[in-house]
Amino acid sequence: MTYSFTKPTSKHLLKPATKIWAFYFILAFAILIGFKVKIAMEIDLLKQQQEAIQQQQETIAKVNEQLRHEEERKHYEQEIAKKIKNRDEKLRVQIENILRMIPDKVQISEIEFDNQVLTMRGIAASRELFKTSLESQLRAIYNTSDTTFYELPSGWVNFESVSRTSANDGLINRIEQ
Repeated sequence: MTYSFTKPTSKHLLKPATKIWAFYFILAFAILIGFKVKIAMEIDLLKQQQEAIQQQQETIAKVNEQLRHEEERKHYEQEIAKKIKNRDEKLRVQIENILRMIPDKVQISEIEFDNQVLTMRGIAASRELFKTSLESQLRAIYNTSDTTFYELPSGWVNFESVSRTSANDGLINRIEQ
Protein backbone atom coordinates (compact mmCIF):
# COMPACT_ATOMS: atom_id res chain seq x y z
CA MET A 1 0.00 0.00 0.00
CA THR A 2 1.21 3.38 -0.87
CA TYR A 3 0.21 6.58 0.59
CA SER A 4 1.60 8.75 -2.22
CA PHE A 5 0.79 8.93 -5.85
CA THR A 6 4.38 9.93 -6.76
CA LYS A 7 7.24 7.68 -7.05
CA PRO A 8 9.83 7.98 -4.39
CA THR A 9 13.15 9.59 -5.47
CA SER A 10 16.37 9.71 -3.62
CA LYS A 11 17.35 13.01 -2.14
CA HIS A 12 20.84 14.30 -2.82
CA LEU A 13 22.92 16.00 -0.26
CA LEU A 14 23.56 18.94 -2.62
CA LYS A 15 21.19 20.31 -5.14
CA PRO A 16 22.32 20.37 -8.79
CA ALA A 17 22.57 24.19 -8.81
CA THR A 18 24.80 24.04 -5.75
CA LYS A 19 26.98 21.44 -7.49
CA ILE A 20 27.42 23.77 -10.48
CA TRP A 21 28.31 26.75 -8.25
CA ALA A 22 30.71 24.57 -6.23
CA PHE A 23 32.36 23.38 -9.48
CA TYR A 24 32.83 26.97 -10.71
CA PHE A 25 34.05 28.06 -7.30
CA ILE A 26 36.66 25.25 -7.21
CA LEU A 27 37.57 26.00 -10.84
CA ALA A 28 38.07 29.71 -10.04
CA PHE A 29 40.09 28.81 -6.96
CA ALA A 30 42.30 26.44 -9.06
CA ILE A 31 42.79 29.17 -11.68
CA LEU A 32 43.83 31.63 -8.96
CA ILE A 33 46.28 29.12 -7.49
CA GLY A 34 47.62 28.42 -11.02
CA PHE A 35 48.15 32.17 -11.60
CA LYS A 36 49.84 32.47 -8.22
CA VAL A 37 52.19 29.57 -9.03
CA LYS A 38 52.93 31.03 -12.47
CA ILE A 39 53.62 34.50 -11.00
CA ALA A 40 55.86 32.93 -8.32
CA MET A 41 57.79 31.06 -11.01
CA GLU A 42 58.15 34.24 -13.08
CA ILE A 43 59.31 36.14 -9.98
CA ASP A 44 61.96 33.46 -9.35
CA LEU A 45 63.02 33.62 -13.01
CA LEU A 46 63.24 37.42 -12.82
CA LYS A 47 65.29 37.18 -9.62
CA GLN A 48 67.70 34.80 -11.33
CA GLN A 49 67.94 37.12 -14.33
CA GLN A 50 68.48 40.09 -12.00
CA GLU A 51 71.28 38.24 -10.19
CA ALA A 52 72.87 37.33 -13.53
CA ILE A 53 72.63 40.96 -14.66
CA GLN A 54 74.13 42.14 -11.36
CA GLN A 55 77.03 39.73 -11.83
CA GLN A 56 77.50 41.03 -15.37
CA GLN A 57 77.42 44.60 -14.09
CA GLU A 58 80.01 43.77 -11.43
CA THR A 59 82.18 42.08 -14.06
CA ILE A 60 81.80 45.07 -16.38
CA ALA A 61 82.62 47.44 -13.51
CA LYS A 62 85.78 45.43 -12.70
CA VAL A 63 86.79 45.38 -16.37
CA ASN A 64 86.13 49.14 -16.60
CA GLU A 65 88.26 49.72 -13.51
CA GLN A 66 91.05 47.57 -14.93
CA LEU A 67 90.83 49.42 -18.25
CA ARG A 68 90.91 52.77 -16.46
CA HIS A 69 94.01 51.72 -14.50
CA GLU A 70 95.60 50.40 -17.67
CA GLU A 71 94.76 53.64 -19.49
CA GLU A 72 96.33 55.66 -16.67
CA ARG A 73 99.40 53.41 -16.78
CA LYS A 74 99.63 53.78 -20.57
CA HIS A 75 99.35 57.57 -20.29
CA TYR A 76 102.03 57.55 -17.61
CA GLU A 77 104.29 55.33 -19.75
CA GLN A 78 103.62 57.54 -22.75
CA GLU A 79 104.61 60.65 -20.80
CA ILE A 80 107.78 58.93 -19.59
CA ALA A 81 108.55 57.80 -23.15
CA LYS A 82 108.06 61.39 -24.37
CA LYS A 83 110.38 62.69 -21.65
CA ILE A 84 112.99 60.05 -22.48
CA LYS A 85 112.68 60.80 -26.19
CA ASN A 86 113.09 64.55 -25.56
CA ARG A 87 116.03 63.92 -23.22
CA ASP A 88 117.65 61.56 -25.73
CA GLU A 89 117.14 64.08 -28.52
CA LYS A 90 118.71 66.85 -26.44
CA LEU A 91 121.53 64.49 -25.46
CA ARG A 92 122.06 63.56 -29.11
CA VAL A 93 122.27 67.23 -30.04
CA GLN A 94 124.77 67.87 -27.22
CA ILE A 95 126.92 64.93 -28.32
CA GLU A 96 126.75 66.14 -31.94
CA ASN A 97 127.86 69.57 -30.72
CA ILE A 98 130.82 67.97 -28.94
CA LEU A 99 131.70 66.03 -32.09
CA ARG A 100 131.41 69.17 -34.27
CA MET A 101 133.91 71.04 -32.16
CA ILE A 102 136.62 68.50 -33.01
CA PRO A 103 139.01 70.20 -35.48
CA ASP A 104 140.20 68.60 -38.72
CA LYS A 105 143.77 68.02 -37.49
CA VAL A 106 142.49 65.94 -34.55
CA GLN A 107 141.44 62.35 -35.19
CA ILE A 108 139.31 60.70 -32.50
CA SER A 109 139.63 56.93 -32.23
CA GLU A 110 137.45 56.37 -29.17
CA ILE A 111 134.88 58.33 -27.20
CA GLU A 112 133.36 57.15 -23.93
CA PHE A 113 130.52 59.15 -22.54
CA ASP A 114 129.09 58.95 -19.04
CA ASN A 115 126.82 61.43 -17.27
CA GLN A 116 129.72 63.21 -15.55
CA VAL A 117 132.75 61.95 -17.54
CA LEU A 118 133.74 62.34 -21.20
CA THR A 119 136.81 60.34 -22.24
CA MET A 120 138.30 60.86 -25.69
CA ARG A 121 141.31 59.08 -27.19
CA GLY A 122 142.90 59.83 -30.50
CA ILE A 123 145.70 61.47 -32.45
CA ALA A 124 146.41 65.18 -32.85
CA ALA A 125 148.91 67.03 -35.02
CA SER A 126 150.36 68.79 -31.95
CA ARG A 127 149.72 69.46 -28.29
CA GLU A 128 149.13 73.15 -28.91
CA LEU A 129 146.52 72.46 -31.59
CA PHE A 130 144.64 70.16 -29.23
CA LYS A 131 144.88 72.53 -26.27
CA THR A 132 143.80 75.63 -28.20
CA SER A 133 141.06 74.06 -30.25
CA LEU A 134 139.47 71.22 -28.29
CA GLU A 135 140.60 71.37 -24.67
CA SER A 136 139.51 74.99 -24.24
CA GLN A 137 136.03 74.12 -25.48
CA LEU A 138 135.87 71.08 -23.19
CA ARG A 139 136.83 73.24 -20.19
CA ALA A 140 133.93 75.55 -21.02
CA ILE A 141 131.51 72.62 -20.79
CA TYR A 142 133.09 70.48 -18.06
CA ASN A 143 134.48 71.48 -14.65
CA THR A 144 137.83 69.76 -15.19
CA SER A 145 139.56 68.56 -18.31
CA ASP A 146 142.80 66.59 -17.97
CA THR A 147 144.74 65.47 -20.99
CA THR A 148 147.75 63.18 -21.25
CA PHE A 149 149.88 63.12 -24.39
CA TYR A 150 152.17 60.42 -25.83
CA GLU A 151 154.62 61.41 -28.57
CA LEU A 152 154.58 59.36 -31.76
CA PRO A 153 157.61 58.94 -34.01
CA SER A 154 155.70 60.70 -36.83
CA GLY A 155 155.53 63.94 -34.86
CA TRP A 156 151.87 63.60 -34.03
CA VAL A 157 150.74 62.90 -30.48
CA ASN A 158 148.40 60.34 -28.97
CA PHE A 159 146.13 61.87 -26.39
CA GLU A 160 143.68 60.79 -23.76
CA SER A 161 141.40 63.53 -22.52
CA VAL A 162 139.21 62.98 -19.45
CA SER A 163 136.67 65.74 -18.77
CA ARG A 164 134.54 65.70 -15.61
CA THR A 165 131.66 67.62 -14.11
CA SER A 166 130.53 67.73 -10.51
CA ALA A 167 128.35 64.90 -9.22
CA ASN A 168 125.06 66.78 -9.50
CA ASP A 169 125.94 68.72 -12.66
CA GLY A 170 126.18 65.98 -15.27
CA LEU A 171 125.16 66.49 -18.87
CA ILE A 172 121.94 64.52 -18.37
CA ASN A 173 121.08 66.66 -15.34
CA ARG A 174 121.65 69.82 -17.37
CA ILE A 175 119.44 68.50 -20.17
CA GLU A 176 116.61 67.57 -17.81
CA GLN A 177 116.57 71.06 -16.31
